[in-house]
Amino acid sequence: MPDHMEKIESSQRLVLFVTIAYFFVELFGGLYYHSIALVTDASFMAANISGQIIALWVSRFARRLPDKMNTFGYERAKVLSGLFNGILVGFILFYVLIEAVQKILNPQPIDADKVLVIAALGLVANAFGLIMLAKHAKDVNIKGALLLILNDTLGSVGVIVSAVIMRYTHLWFVDPLAGILIGCLAAYPTYHLIKASVHILMEGNPVNIDIDAVERFLHQSFPDIRNVKDMHIWSLSPEKIILLARVRTNGMENHRAMMKTIKMSLRAKFGFSDVYVEGYEGAMSEPSVASSLEFVSGPRSGKSNDGCQALLRYTGRGGVEYE
Repeated sequence: MPDHMEKIESSQRLVLFVTIAYFFVELFGGLYYHSIALVTDASFMAANISGQIIALWVSRFARRLPDKMNTFGYERAKVLSGLFNGILVGFILFYVLIEAVQKILNPQPIDADKVLVIAALGLVANAFGLIMLAKHAKDVNIKGALLLILNDTLGSVGVIVSAVIMRYTHLWFVDPLAGILIGCLAAYPTYHLIKASVHILMEGNPVNIDIDAVERFLHQSFPDIRNVKDMHIWSLSPEKIILLARVRTNGMENHRAMMKTIKMSLRAKFGFSDVYVEGYEGAMSEPSVASSLEFVSGPRSGKSNDGCQALLRYTGRGGVEYE
């Protein structure tokens, strides 16, 4: 297992332990002192724990090698995890809204001092989780867990503010009102997490790559390219982006070398993990005259041929050459 993956999982386990410990403190404290804000925050904490457990399991699952049933591997498990966490938070937000409205209509006295102490402990626990996982936020799987912790952090801040107000004013409706505000703050990042996950699952073009810019780069960097057709860019995960394209050339002699150079240039310029380039010499409608198909992948981990590159060439004369 790579060292950086060990560090990620070690951080996840430590944050999970701290989160579970505080969850029971907050839940029983909220129930005992009749604080809807604490119970709301504990509900987010439960989703937080569930999300962290899933994220930890998915981190291991996603590293499984490709097989005959899943030839691209299991990277999408991270995206599914992020989507699940986003939907889970959405359901909790709906529950919080209903409970908070009922508490506003029927407010109850609350021991603000005790609520304040519990919320302060929660703020410390959540801040610890954010610090430990923020450096790994590029992973959409970790990002989903971070979103849940961020929701908890905002919740703790909201509970602290409401507890201070109630301590000095005895306005008990502030407690459920804080629960509603916490939910509204959590709704925005939750929406974007769900949107990003669905976009990847729908094979959408990565938002950080302009497909027109890729085509312009090909024409500007390779004058022998006459036309680019059927370009597709999609993601297995935010870190693994794939490109597929068909290009028509001017029929230069060293056709295979050009295809390989195109692939290497695209990886260097845009950071693609895999590039599939199908090249044609002459008219697109006459691929049998002299065509070639080249796929060059980056290094893959496996039981053999680790770090090797594969070249396939369709000669247009009824045969396929493999190197």
